[in-house]
Parts: sequence; C-alpha cells; structure tokens
Amino acid sequence: MNFDYYTFNIGSPFLSAIINGDHSGLSDQEETDLNCFMDNLPVKNGHFDLMEDEGNFSRCEVSGLYSDCVETRLYFPVAETVSSV
Repeated sequence: MNFDYYTFNIGSPFLSAIINGDHSGLSDQEETDLNCFMDNLPVKNGHFDLMEDEGNFSRCEVSGLYSDCVETRLYFPVAETVSSV
C-alpha cells in the first residue's frame, strides 16, 4: 500500500488530543477550534505523526494563533496504479 501526506503546524496544546484522543487539557474554545480543524481535513482516514521532537514558534493551523508548534504529517493511503505491460 502506498501513502501520501499533508503537512501541518500544530500547536503543542492540541497534540495530545490529535495523537492520543485526550481532550482533557483543552479549553472549550480550543476544543471547538480542534473540531473545526478535524472536520475540514482534506482526508478523513488518515494517521497523524510528529516530524519533530521540539517545537518551533509559528502559526498554529488549528487555532490560527502563533505558538510553540510541531510539524505534523497526516498520512493517508493512496490507490496504487497498475501498469499494463
């Protein structure tokens, strides 16, 4: 199976919710922002993976605010092409 990915800068407060499904540390507004982000992803059957160990100060694609963010990738399966011989 082949995979492709989308890259996102995600703020540190959202990582546990995205990776582990643990929303306990989020405020009501952060949870609303995260739900909106997840609902508008280009693919629904993907898997997030962290690409960095340390954050960088950039614009979070979930909240739209500048914060300590981590580059993440959303991997998703793509159809394999069959070549005819």
